Amino acid sequence: MSVTPIIFAKHRQGSVPAQNHYMPTDAVVVLDFSGFETTPFLSQILALNLNKLMAPGLGFQGKLDSGENFAVYYFSETAYRFVVSESAAAELATLIDSHADEFDIELVRRHDLVAATISGELAFERLVSDFTLTPGLKISDKNACYGKQSGEVFITTLLVDEQQQYQLIAQAAVLEKWQTTLTDAGFKLVS
Repeated sequence: MSVTPIIFAKHRQGSVPAQNHYMPTDAVVVLDFSGFETTPFLSQILALNLNKLMAPGLGFQGKLDSGENFAVYYFSETAYRFVVSESAAAELATLIDSHADEFDIELVRRHDLVAATISGELAFERLVSDFTLTPGLKISDKNACYGKQSGEVFITTLLVDEQQQYQLIAQAAVLEKWQTTLTDAGFKLVS
């Protein structure tokens, strides 16, 4: 039986804090966006340049018209995932609702998923070993991000304020286990 590696990424630039931190991020909302016209909607209505999103997991960070930040991950031509704040989620929902008659699209808020952020000198190596990831991509665009599913956890890499960070997105019970595992391994719990 052959095993298919899960290729993961990290940024070329950005600082890595010396302290290893685990921070539950309650303010994060996960939205799955799908439909036959998701790509045209994102290109035409949100004016997003999707040319670089050529492989599942690739994504980028941007700002909505209100100035709210978002990260969007490409799964396929008909499926994307947004990771946003509560107010950005409301803004996206309103925008999508206003164009529902024009586009075959659906936005699903994933109430079952929560997020945590980890950072620090050991963060990347710990993710690679704990989630059986294969390091393989170096991201050079500071607005680019990358996400992969490993088991029950969607793991992302992104730059926030020029600092390399990783998000773990999963159901609450799963993330509680990872919080225990990572804090036992020396990651400081930050609220």
